[in-house]
Amino acid sequence: MSNKVEFGFSESPFGEIIVARTWNGVCDLQFLDHNRLETIHELATRWGQYTPTTQSDTMAQTVERVIFEGYDHPIQLDLHGTDFQLRVWHEVMKIPFGQTATYQQIAERIGEPKAVRAVATAIAQNPVAMLVPCHRVIHSDGTPGEYHWGRELKQKLLAWEAAKAAKGNA
Repeated sequence: MSNKVEFGFSESPFGEIIVARTWNGVCDLQFLDHNRLETIHELATRWGQYTPTTQSDTMAQTVERVIFEGYDHPIQLDLHGTDFQLRVWHEVMKIPFGQTATYQQIAERIGEPKAVRAVATAIAQNPVAMLVPCHRVIHSDGTPGEYHWGRELKQKLLAWEAAKAAKGNA
């Protein structure tokens, strides 16, 4: 990661989000499941405790508009992970808006059909919610499975996307 992180907060239809970016792009996007200070402390562990940070809610609000309002603005990502994680995350980004894929399908698409559990672990470690749409990955039996912010939010996100896609608002 670059040596400086800018972060900010925005409201989304599904609760408050925190978005962080380096000079290279968005490196973190999370739904707040506890207070802001706890979230910043938690993310500082991932960014590095001594990483210089600044707050800019404008950047977070732009990302929120792109994701939830369809604002046409490219978002560059700055993803950091193992080679395996990056392969999984890039494959997850190929799942079309309003559609789903199974953990097994993702494993097969990256050429690792027996690595379903490893794929699930990589998906669970995705640092950029919605932009790497891990909520679109479900179990082979059609059940949604777990989500970092709870199964209920995952189901709401899937239903919201399906409704927007059906209206042609993807």
